Amino acid sequence: MSDIRSGEKGDGGIMENEVIKEQKETFIKLLKSTEREGVDKLINYLETKTDFFTAPASSKFHNNFDGGLLSHCLNVYKNFKSLLELRNIDYPEESIIITSLCHDLCKVNYYVKEQRNRKVDGKWESYDFWATGKNIALPLPHSSRSIRLIKSFIPLKFDEELIIFYHMGPYGGEDYEYKNLLQNVNERYPVTLLFYMADLMSSYMDESRAEN
Repeated sequence: MSDIRSGEKGDGGIMENEVIKEQKETFIKLLKSTEREGVDKLINYLETKTDFFTAPASSKFHNNFDGGLLSHCLNVYKNFKSLLELRNIDYPEESIIITSLCHDLCKVNYYVKEQRNRKVDGKWESYDFWATGKNIALPLPHSSRSIRLIKSFIPLKFDEELIIFYHMGPYGGEDYEYKNLLQNVNERYPVTLLFYMADLMSSYMDESRAEN
């Protein structure tokens, strides 16, 4: 497997086309290895109907550059596996792959690159800016949107759905019921907590931010 820690701190936050190509091949190979019913249709959808393989992971924070979303999902896969091994938790490889690679499908076709102007040292210059939320086909919250998209193509196990739904941890919902359920879920299904930690590690430790 090729090195999936692109977008690391200090590399300038830019991914070369060749790196994106290699990571796309890794992503597809991993998904196919699950042999989950409908996985080929999911891959075809991502390749032909979305910008998944070139989209950023965020508009102005971690991996906010072309290919950033792809890189982020692979980083989460790496970190989730490491945390499971560290805690000696036996969790199916296919579930690790599906949750890691698909947890942020809600971000496909979500970011639009625009040109904006700013004044620097008294002179106007143009720069790239990621506008958001202009092409939301499913008016659902972040995690629910991912689950809906995934289940349009492949079935999800209950624990996989829990992982994706709660992958933002305490930032996934503000109401009392959500926070109460989150604590209950983390206690009953420790994999949900480890996945949240893997997502955080990827975003804050492994990935970089492109400065416009």
